[in-house]
Amino acid sequence: MSRKMKITISIEDENGETYIEETSVKTLPHIKEIDKQGFRKSFSQLETAVLEARKEVSDEAVKKYMEEISKKKRNAK
Repeated sequence: MSRKMKITISIEDENGETYIEETSVKTLPHIKEIDKQGFRKSFSQLETAVLEARKEVSDEAVKKYMEEISKKKRNAK
């Protein structure tokens, strides 16, 4: 049995409307798994999941934001 963690980044416009939203979901060790495999291994899995999720979601949000900026610049010309 495991748990899931969601990290979401949303970029909003000045009116508070969501412009871009990205979410990453990762599996985390359940408390029973921590007992079986030990704290250090479980903590390492937790830390890795958090770092991977944060990187994925931030990379994707920035990519989409830059694509939108690029579209606006092309349309303005």
